[in-house]
Amino acid sequence: MTSTASGVDAIADRLAISDLINGYFAATDAKRWDIVEDFYTDDAVVWWNPENSTSGRAGIVGFTRSMLGTDEIVTYHHVANFTANIDGDTAHAAVRVRAMHNGVGARAGRFWESLAIQDTQLVRTPAGWRCRGYEWKVVVGLGSLDLFEGLRPAT
Repeated sequence: MTSTASGVDAIADRLAISDLINGYFAATDAKRWDIVEDFYTDDAVVWWNPENSTSGRAGIVGFTRSMLGTDEIVTYHHVANFTANIDGDTAHAAVRVRAMHNGVGARAGRFWESLAIQDTQLVRTPAGWRCRGYEWKVVVGLGSLDLFEGLRPAT
């Protein structure tokens, strides 16, 4: 492979990973769980905090859907800067995110916002880049997690 071809491949990989991550957050906000499901590998593991994790694509999407799928919570995820560090068929991206969750209806007046780093591990699959897992690290938390009262499944 020529250096030009490898340079083009590297750019294509970075764009594919950027599209995957941005698309994941857009799908989460739109409650498009079919698209959210495509973000993960079957064996993915997500650490929501240092004590709690969920394994497997179906489990992760089910957890997320139980927390955010209600019409009583509106989300807006603003993805900030990140760079995918690619090593062959694996990659890592420390994605900075402002995650806003606002209660409406019966949850009106409650909110939770986090400035976080989603420490994301990715893998190239036959279907393209997918998330193998991540750790969600809250740097700043604002509001109250009581917004999610009654929605949080056992982890």
